[in-house]
Amino acid sequence: MDTCLSLEYGHREELPDGQVNEVRTPDALVARFLREFTEAGDRVIDIFAGFGTTLIVAERLDRVPFGVEYEADRVAHIESRLSTPTHVRHGSVLDLEPSWFPPCECCFTSPPFMTRTMNENPFENYTGRSTYEQYLTDIETAFARLDAVVAPGGHVIIDVANVKHDGTVTPLAWDIADTVSNVFDFEGEVVITWDGDGSPISRDGRFGYGYDHTYCHVFRKSTL
Repeated sequence: MDTCLSLEYGHREELPDGQVNEVRTPDALVARFLREFTEAGDRVIDIFAGFGTTLIVAERLDRVPFGVEYEADRVAHIESRLSTPTHVRHGSVLDLEPSWFPPCECCFTSPPFMTRTMNENPFENYTGRSTYEQYLTDIETAFARLDAVVAPGGHVIIDVANVKHDGTVTPLAWDIADTVSNVFDFEGEVVITWDGDGSPISRDGRFGYGYDHTYCHVFRKSTL
């Protein structure tokens, strides 16, 4: 496993009107990790499916996609682009049950971000109320729910960043790594930097979350 990657930023799928590409994980990142940690025919799940990038890339690579998404309109968007639309579940990952999906060899996901100073609930698409401490508790619950779906020896890859906002740094990447380590075995991190004209990087060399890089944390489910 490489510890640093530089990839071209971009998306092959168009979003519905009014949506912004910066909220999505780029296709190249998903493809890079699915090629490394899965094989054709493997099942891939995204528990924060969003607009379906992971699922669409998985299907393109001959993997079998599954997903959970909180927003009904996003579920409809994904369903319109998959050959297996019934593999997408509308609901909250906090309610995930093992009966929803077959065992999956890999999860590639990016949870909704939160900072220490926010009050909105990322698990309700920022419409409800929460705290950063509750958010981390919900992160652990989400991945504990996922544990029942990931096959022994399967990998969980989390695309995440630290966040700098209003002069305050939230070590989101580190906090999530620490929290998810309570559920899965941590194998390491990969620093991701981005190239290409399509990158939403600002003139000062940073993305909207305040840094010029992201991370992919790699976990594995024990076979014991």
